[in-house]
Amino acid sequence: MADRSEHLVHLRRADSKAKAARVLAALDSMVGAGEVLAVARVARMAGVSRRFLYDHPELRAEIERRSAALAQQRARSTAGDARVTAASLRADLENAKATNRRLEEDLAALKRRLGELLGGDFMAKEIASGSMRAETAVTGRVTDLEQALFEAQEALARRTEELEAARQINRELMGRLNR
Repeated sequence: MADRSEHLVHLRRADSKAKAARVLAALDSMVGAGEVLAVARVARMAGVSRRFLYDHPELRAEIERRSAALAQQRARSTAGDARVTAASLRADLENAKATNRRLEEDLAALKRRLGELLGGDFMAKEIASGSMRAETAVTGRVTDLEQALFEAQEALARRTEELEAARQINRELMGRLNR
């Protein structure tokens, strides 16, 4: 009877060793493919139960060790990419500033020209119709122009805030890179 139980123990140990070998092979395969290591995924790939992995702390520790190594490798890769990204962010910021300046200049020129055209047309119509005196027409037009100026200043303030936010993000990213 003892002989039979020893034989069963031997078979059980051999089965466990075979399963452990499958787990390690699955880990090698998953690490090679760059897959995320999780107990459930490793168990599924190795054809073992999650319970088997939880019952063998050395296998679970190996999964965690390789997962940490993979995460560290990805972090180093990301840090290398971040240096390139920080440089591209600086370039993008400078390009955005230049574009913003050009757009503001174009907007101001277009507003001036539009004001001249609309003001001339408005004044001509009002004076020709005789419905309003020239002073009243000018006062109304000045009010309209002041409103347009206020809206343009608000738009400029919003863009300035966005630019400051981009600068702050850039400073934070540079601070992280320098740490």
